[in-house]
Amino acid sequence: MSTDADADDVAEQLREALRFLAHDAREGHSSTLALLDLRRVNAESALPGELVLRIERNALRSLSRIDDFVALARARSQPLNAEELDLLDLLFDAVAEAWQVCEERGVRLKVIDPPEEAVLRADRSLLRSAIGRLLRHGVDRAGRGSQLLCSVRGLPHAWSIEVDEAPDSAAVPPALRTPTPTPADSQHGWAMVKVVAHRMGGSAGQRVESMQGVHLRVTLPRA
Repeated sequence: MSTDADADDVAEQLREALRFLAHDAREGHSSTLALLDLRRVNAESALPGELVLRIERNALRSLSRIDDFVALARARSQPLNAEELDLLDLLFDAVAEAWQVCEERGVRLKVIDPPEEAVLRADRSLLRSAIGRLLRHGVDRAGRGSQLLCSVRGLPHAWSIEVDEAPDSAAVPPALRTPTPTPADSQHGWAMVKVVAHRMGGSAGQRVESMQGVHLRVTLPRA
């Protein structure tokens, strides 16, 4: 039998879904239509190549938001299929896949001082997806020209995945350190990271400040 807390949780998730469909999922398409309308009114408002690029960016942003929202819903409801795995394998895969977005953002991503292995029991697909979104969240919030250092550290009973903006990133001018995306760009991605960490018995936290730099941390129990 469902409890009142369960019912409240379902109701809140429904409200969140409605907010997403009413706003976030529509924003990129609305921007695209506005660009096309502007082009019709003033043929010199944007060069064809520039217009196509902006439309492409709007489409990619909308798809990314939808993917994050679907991933969040799955992370909340999908049964866990725990298996023994090496956390480093998932991290290196995620870093490799983040290459393109790093190029676009002008951010360097580097794994430092990895241990020989970091074995734990977790759902591979969910954790892999969460680590990818963890890195993207850091890249989105880092200043252009900065470097993000990724590390896996052993704690007494857990593994910690950390993403930190390198100290030499302080040399980047403050105007360029201001994150370019709006908070809505990856809010569901970061929420998915927290849900996955919590469901696997761990936690996730962040400090994202333009002058102190990005610091993200996910802690997961050892095998």
